[in-house]
Amino acid sequence: MCTYELEGAQLYSIRWYRNMIEFYRYVPKESPATKVFPVAEIKVDVAASDQNRVVLTEVDRTLTGEYQCEVSADAPLFHTDIKAAEMVVVEPPLLSPNVTADRVSYVGGDHIRVNCSSPPSLPAANITWFVNEQMVPGFTANHVFNFSNGFASSLATLELEATALSPVPTLMIRCEASIFDIWKATSHTIVLRERSANPASALGRSFTGAATETCLPTIVMLLLQILLQFLMQNYTETSIR
Repeated sequence: MCTYELEGAQLYSIRWYRNMIEFYRYVPKESPATKVFPVAEIKVDVAASDQNRVVLTEVDRTLTGEYQCEVSADAPLFHTDIKAAEMVVVEPPLLSPNVTADRVSYVGGDHIRVNCSSPPSLPAANITWFVNEQMVPGFTANHVFNFSNGFASSLATLELEATALSPVPTLMIRCEASIFDIWKATSHTIVLRERSANPASALGRSFTGAATETCLPTIVMLLLQILLQFLMQNYTETSIR
């Protein structure tokens, strides 16, 4: 689009350039008013183009670049002005983003780490996090991985402390990937449920890890002693009879 104000003067011409190479011209006093110049990869829909806009068809990523619109007023002053803007041709991902977590449940005080990856696209997608349908304003890491074909993939990491989260015992986490206002997709939602703390830990002991390795031999020895004592009693009673 090219908007302008001539302040009462008549329009003389509109000229469109890509990287300062003219490809479209509109001169209302000529017949036909539009003229297209051959420029590689640029195909103009003449019927849909006019003095305010130019429509390109069969666009691919090679047409990403700077475009200029030059407006000229008619005689006697022929005032001319030119403005430029960048156009980015987007090639969105073929799949939705994917989200994974380092756990399936949590207790208060847990450090929760969740990753969201968006498949390759051009350019790389922006990632937004949602926890219990509330948008998270920031996260700890966002990486972009570039590929030789020009595409890029995004990876974002969300880190949360369980004690600072919602009072409800369930966390619903998802991510959303977007490229400008052209493409947007959301991941599946992962559900993390709060679990009760280990009762043994509340008593100052734990039956997991190294503690289990210490307790098991002792329990086995006690069972063997009881079994041996029972066998000895039976043997003694049989001998007396």
